[in-house]
Amino acid sequence: MADRVFRVAMSERCFRFKPDALASHAPGKPGVYEFVTFDEKGAAGVLYVGLALDATVHDCLAAHLEGRKEPTAAQLFAAAKDVYFDYVADADIESIEDLKDIAGFFIGKHKPRFNHDAPSSGRYGAVSVEDA
Repeated sequence: MADRVFRVAMSERCFRFKPDALASHAPGKPGVYEFVTFDEKGAAGVLYVGLALDATVHDCLAAHLEGRKEPTAAQLFAAAKDVYFDYVADADIESIEDLKDIAGFFIGKHKPRFNHDAPSSGRYGAVSVEDA
């Protein structure tokens, strides 16, 4: 099984996790997204890495906000006063299944408190991600 390096571009910035931000900033396509918070020095901390395969990133973010998907907005805001979302804006994937490997890499890298398992497509020996 070959190793795979994905070239990934994240969104241009993080957006506040609130209803009006979803409509204008959350993509209407499948993808990988993160809930992020920042400490007093501005360092980012990833709370959760999400994977939208059968829905859009927008729909998944809305489901978290409305309490239909865990972690719910209540759980996220109990963990951090300010919560933002970020997403993979572009990646050199060959199929939608590759999004599992990108999400799994981010979960392994950041060890978010709300993730328990790292998804994988099972197609690669090792996966890494670099900036596009």
